[in-house]
Amino acid sequence: MYESWEFVESQRHVYNLVDRFSSLTVSSSQRSFIVNFPCEVFIDICKFLPPVDLVTLSVVCKMFRNWLVARSNFGTEQIWRMARINWLPHLRTPPKGMSEQCYVFLNLIELGCQFCGSGKVDPNGQLPYDTPAKIYWCFRVRCCQRCFLEKSVTLKQIEDEGQVNRDVLQGLPYYYKKNRPIIYWRNQVEVAHQEYMKLDKIDIYKWSIEKSDHLRNLNKMIASCSVPDRSDSSKKCQIKLDSLINQLSFVVPNDANRSQLKVIVQLKRCPTYKKYTPNNQEARLAMSLLFNENHWILFQNFIRQEYEEKRIYAASRARRYDIFRKIYSMIPEKFSMNDPLVQYLPYCLSFKKPPFHNHDPTIPWIGNFLENTLIPTLCEEAAAIAKVGKCQPITTPSGVFKLLVNQRVFHCKLCEEGRMQVYDFGTVQWHLHKLHEIRRIVKKKMITVDYLAFGMSLLKRDSELVCFFYPLDG
Repeated sequence: MYESWEFVESQRHVYNLVDRFSSLTVSSSQRSFIVNFPCEVFIDICKFLPPVDLVTLSVVCKMFRNWLVARSNFGTEQIWRMARINWLPHLRTPPKGMSEQCYVFLNLIELGCQFCGSGKVDPNGQLPYDTPAKIYWCFRVRCCQRCFLEKSVTLKQIEDEGQVNRDVLQGLPYYYKKNRPIIYWRNQVEVAHQEYMKLDKIDIYKWSIEKSDHLRNLNKMIASCSVPDRSDSSKKCQIKLDSLINQLSFVVPNDANRSQLKVIVQLKRCPTYKKYTPNNQEARLAMSLLFNENHWILFQNFIRQEYEEKRIYAASRARRYDIFRKIYSMIPEKFSMNDPLVQYLPYCLSFKKPPFHNHDPTIPWIGNFLENTLIPTLCEEAAAIAKVGKCQPITTPSGVFKLLVNQRVFHCKLCEEGRMQVYDFGTVQWHLHKLHEIRRIVKKKMITVDYLAFGMSLLKRDSELVCFFYPLDG
């Protein structure tokens, strides 16, 4: 039975053994003590270690390697069995014909590719959004796409080379997906070909039967490995996720005194949370299998940061809409619709980037700051913009189109003032054609802009996000 246990050699460059086990190599006396203690003591110690540490420990010295990689050793099996039960509870018992150490090693997807080491998950690093390497149970390897392509060969390639007899392939495992070529492991093909070439003609049939029987047993084992039972780990992951979001709902700012349920909904709309939704199976699998406590803390911090960014976004737009509304309230007593401030407000620098208190838009302006300080500054900026004459006034349809596309901010001038409704541009044109029977529409005379509706639409003031943090009635 083919046992993919050459990982000890292939992983040497992946692990920084000096950092991880520096205490084992401090002095020759310490090294002698560690290496010379009895095997039984070593086994008892290893029973408490996680599988990743066992893999790392197996490349410290030849003796540890022999103890941890022995193919037919009850103590070795016990070490890896306890590691699987204690640290990888989602894994079932390995199928008949596969050792505990091989089964556990292949399932350590956080180690990345067993050949090049790419995709290794840093326990203290960034959040894993997908599984770094894929397990190919038919070949008993865990590798990245690049190494898989390098170390495998398609049936067509074998046939084109014309060196391997078809009988050789009948007893070899292969990887196949719908509408994809049949793929063999190159090393297995070469070994089987060498065996085949050494056979006498009378032994070929017997050899083929043995290989076919071996393949049948292997396929049974592959079938039980390919569909792991992850329901338990998925449930635990979901419980952990729900608990974390529930805790955050009591901690994050709740300016509008929303219910906890609504805060939870808003937290679940954060980009990092949405990346791990059940629809993204790769990310959800990575969360359930690869997240450690450091990753959960980082995940929580990302959610809090994104929630706060949404809050700042909402506050900025709410404050700028307050400027719109304040200026609108000063029409016509102080400003007319032809005033530069009214016509060019969105283009003013102090409107785009208002001087928030301590640079924090969530803090309201105090007293008469708008009337006495900000609006006079905006008047000067608007006058300068009007003098240049490059911008269209937002009080005209042409000016609206520069900043918004087909929003409901237009009125029909021909309707009675009390019956004026807000339309998008296409609808207001239809309204003029159908209700007023206008054939040729003159925009300046027949269509007007709802100033406050324009400001609300421009700043998304009535959007669900902004209203969550700062209700319109508030």
